[in-house]
Amino acid sequence: MISLKDISQIFDNGVDNNYVLKSLSLDIPEGQFVTIIGGNGAGKSTLFNIINGNLYPTSGSILIDGKDIKRTSHSARAALIARVFQDPNTGVCPDLTVAENMALANSRGKWRFFRWAIRKKDIAFFEERLAEFELGLENMLRKKASLLSGGQRQVVSLIMATLQKPRLLLLDEHTAALDPRIAKQVMSITKKLVEEQKITTIMISHNMSDAIEYGDRLLMLNSGEIVMDVSGQQKSDLTPAQLITLFES
Repeated sequence: MISLKDISQIFDNGVDNNYVLKSLSLDIPEGQFVTIIGGNGAGKSTLFNIINGNLYPTSGSILIDGKDIKRTSHSARAALIARVFQDPNTGVCPDLTVAENMALANSRGKWRFFRWAIRKKDIAFFEERLAEFELGLENMLRKKASLLSGGQRQVVSLIMATLQKPRLLLLDEHTAALDPRIAKQVMSITKKLVEEQKITTIMISHNMSDAIEYGDRLLMLNSGEIVMDVSGQQKSDLTPAQLITLFES
């Protein structure tokens, strides 16, 4: 579904060229959930910014469904790619109500048809989606997003990202800013959404346990290169201690 072909990213620091990504190639089939781990500076965020269109790669191509989107703008990619960030404040507009935020998300890829008035059937749809997770969020549709807790905002961001099923979902350390109990809850909701909708997903995580538990495939980046790519039983047999050892090797 998504193919990265020989992606390189070079930043000129004024002294020499800094290769953040080095001819990275990766194929992810439809519906696969891939988790990426790696130390600071490994190239994880740079990879996401290139896929999302925030950064133009030095070389290489990005194909979704066989079409090269490298020259497609960030805004145009919004119809294909949804991203949930680490900061719970990034995924919602705090001055809008939860319903207004969800209405904007529900119009992704069809902005010219957007009308600010939110119809009753839209409210019913939003209530239904929120009620699935038994957090009482369906009763908060008329509250400003700024009044939600960080965990609640992140759940709303996740649901917003999947209202119009994206071709690709990017999860950028989306539980890192949450306390362990809420993070576990958000990961459970993530799993439910991804599996039910069969969304092709890439998740960056610093949590070794989550990296092993969630997803179909686990990649490790180091110095801009994929140094580990495991799935199935090989992935399940890993332990957090083993991953930490690989980090340090």
